[in-house]
Amino acid sequence: MRKAVSKILLLIVFIIFNNQIVSFSAEEYENIPIPCEVKECNPKWGHTTTVWYKGDKNKPAIMYFGGGASTFTVLDYTSVEISLLKGKFDIVMVASPLPIVSDQRTQGFPKMAYDKYAVYRMKQVTEYYKKKFNKPIWLAGASAGGPRMIGVLIGSEKTRPSDRYAGLIFSSPYLAKIKKINGIITGEFEYNIRVRQIKYKMNLPILVINHARDHKPAQHPKKQEWFTKQLAKRNSGITELKLLTEGDPMITDYDGGHHWFQFNKPEVARVISKFILDNSK
Repeated sequence: MRKAVSKILLLIVFIIFNNQIVSFSAEEYENIPIPCEVKECNPKWGHTTTVWYKGDKNKPAIMYFGGGASTFTVLDYTSVEISLLKGKFDIVMVASPLPIVSDQRTQGFPKMAYDKYAVYRMKQVTEYYKKKFNKPIWLAGASAGGPRMIGVLIGSEKTRPSDRYAGLIFSSPYLAKIKKINGIITGEFEYNIRVRQIKYKMNLPILVINHARDHKPAQHPKKQEWFTKQLAKRNSGITELKLLTEGDPMITDYDGGHHWFQFNKPEVARVISKFILDNSK
């Protein structure tokens, strides 16, 4: 009897283990370094790191810029708000070739988000995946990824870099820094995201999402309202701000929490997926 039970238990363990292997192998992704061999992208930084998480071929793709230093490519549930869209859309995580490091004292991001070499590399990545996918690509980014997105979009009517994309998704973008007077921190904030350098009229569906209870000073909902209005002035397509409300009822003012949508990722997935599909040509 004991031998029979042992065999059954071993069979159950084998089935569970085997299913785990199948589940892991079914999670398809591909590491694709984009070569940098011309001076415009500064070859000394090496290739541009990207990871393609494979999804529905019949839906648009999403090219994603992460937050913080913006050098990671892991589509991780704890830190990437679009993680629940994995497998539903082709998602390309694009690492910044240099860290987009924040100044924690002033709650703002430095010039590296707009570095000309980094911007050129993002153009290379976009061109590579447009040829590879042969379908619309949406550009998305969270927190520090917001300034990176603006860096890619900066241009004139002659260059029109936004025409490479089918739409834009900004998630809790960093917008402001603490003011200083004669080197002294005042406690007041000023906008430092370079949206004013978009010198042409875009024609894209644009969604800005933020949690209604994310009160981290650099991306407070009131600042997101200002940002959305600035984008609308430069866009002839739909420009929408969506303040999310699900999850923890408490207000947060720190990294993690509502800033990374730690408590309401299903809501994020629903809102972004609906906006993309509703506004896809």
